[in-house]
Amino acid sequence: MLAVTDLSAERAPATCLRPILRPTQVRRLARGEMLFNAGDKRAQLYRVERGALCHYQRQDDGHHEIIEFAFPGDIIGFGHLAEHTSTAQAVAKTIVSPVSEEEFDQLLDSDGQLAARYAAAGDREFEFLRVRALASGSGKPEKRVASFLSAIARLGVSEGRDPNLISDEFSSGTVAEHLGLSLDALAGILRDLEKRGIVEAAPDGLRIADLDALEQFADAD
Repeated sequence: MLAVTDLSAERAPATCLRPILRPTQVRRLARGEMLFNAGDKRAQLYRVERGALCHYQRQDDGHHEIIEFAFPGDIIGFGHLAEHTSTAQAVAKTIVSPVSEEEFDQLLDSDGQLAARYAAAGDREFEFLRVRALASGSGKPEKRVASFLSAIARLGVSEGRDPNLISDEFSSGTVAEHLGLSLDALAGILRDLEKRGIVEAAPDGLRIADLDALEQFADAD
């Protein structure tokens, strides 16, 4: 897996990384009830007060990959994207309370375990975007590259980075392998995108000159 840190700058303040969340009230969940599902809009951070939650991702083949279990004191629901890419389900009668962004920011600075879970959430979301980008450009190398660049740009917005600047590590052999391409083929596609005025070389890597055109190119039949 290509780590987020391979393609991103140093982590911005946590308040820049998450969608704006709106406070809700304490929730009481019955066994088997969902706190949130993959695809739901990210609306709140929660602290488990009682019970337990199973946090997992559904795979394309239908099986569930367990990420973690959240127990009393654990915070859940955080991430960079506007929508959840995973699901949290109560495995017992569970009570959760809302956590404000301000409190979460303070905890990130003082709780190393929470910070590690937060970083892991970013890695999972990056992988989610990568897989979705590859699927959208299946069979067409140039579409895979354009979709992947678009996905990185969208993640850059959520992380508070310049979404149009892609690090020079994008042209590495590791990225080419993840896209199912040779390094020469990747370089050729990037040159073609540059001729189209969609991307351009930059001192720190690659700059997306026209994000709208890039996404249209990725989505074109």
